[in-house]
Amino acid sequence: MGQSISSVVEMVSYAGALRRSVKQAPTPETAQKIQRSAAELEKTALTRVGMAGPGIGKLLDTFV
Repeated sequence: MGQSISSVVEMVSYAGALRRSVKQAPTPETAQKIQRSAAELEKTALTRVGMAGPGIGKLLDTFV
């Protein structure tokens, strides 16, 4: 079994890793599924933290 993602930072980080892995997808259909998964994971992470939450700036600073 895989590891569980427990924080918003891990969610966004893993979504980025998924987006990078799209280039190596064996078929276009697989690439689309990976893209959808990454987008859904990012959406879930940002919903969890709340776009207006006080921690959003700190979260975004970790990716710059």
